[in-house]
Amino acid sequence: MIVVDSVEALREHSADARCVLATPEDRELTDEASKVLDLKLHTAHPAPRRPMAAVIDNQISLVLQVLDEDRAHHALQLHARDRGLLVIGEKKALDSIAGKLPADADDTWTALVDLILIVARRCEEALDEIDDRCQELESQAVGYASSPRRRTMGRLRAEPFRIGETQAAQQRLLSNEEELAQSLGEDHQRLLARAAAAFGANQSMTTRLYAMLGDILNEQDSVVSERLTLVATIFLPLTLATGFFGMNFQWMLDRLGSLPGFIIFGLVIPGLLTVATLVFIRRLTRSS
Repeated sequence: MIVVDSVEALREHSADARCVLATPEDRELTDEASKVLDLKLHTAHPAPRRPMAAVIDNQISLVLQVLDEDRAHHALQLHARDRGLLVIGEKKALDSIAGKLPADADDTWTALVDLILIVARRCEEALDEIDDRCQELESQAVGYASSPRRRTMGRLRAEPFRIGETQAAQQRLLSNEEELAQSLGEDHQRLLARAAAAFGANQSMTTRLYAMLGDILNEQDSVVSERLTLVATIFLPLTLATGFFGMNFQWMLDRLGSLPGFIIFGLVIPGLLTVATLVFIRRLTRSS
């Protein structure tokens, strides 16, 4: 199958099966491709933002969400008939699949299924990037992590959840019970099942990554709580000593006015109480 991205190339390969790549702004190429490939495009309606599939008069129209290099979703519209395939998407969406399109596909339907597999594999690559980042953050988060790093973990955790929802929706489109699978032949159905399995694997991986980042953030919350508790415990005997010796009893006014009294009751005793508290906490932590 010939891959073209201009009106001139489309007209030059008029005798071949063609896969046309066009952006929504390139109306001339889109109109020419729909005319040559006998495709019906519903341009009056806004472009769909969610995965969907429709089969009307032997024409398959499919909308998938593909990830770009920044792991942002972009809608990719696929319109296919026996004469060829029209792919409409933003430049970033087309760049994500550029160089991977099946130039050796025997027919339009094989090219369509191969393109669906490309979308699934692009998501797999993006999830591998997130996985590597998770491993890096996990190694850096041993002990106490700074607030900016914890915010980075929180933002990164939102990505698997968002991607997982999209992958699950796209997997449902490829189910054997859906209209898309039933409109294809048995050989193409097997390829479509592979694509559905790839989307399912991606969705499972997003669940694992979401849970992994959640565990790291929970561990960080525990570390922060422990350190705040330790600081509060250290100041507990100091606060007690300050409150006690700050009361102006006549007995203390008469007997604790000397320098030795200040050193013993103002410094030594609070210090010993603090040390005893730390030793008690250390032993209690080890025993638990």
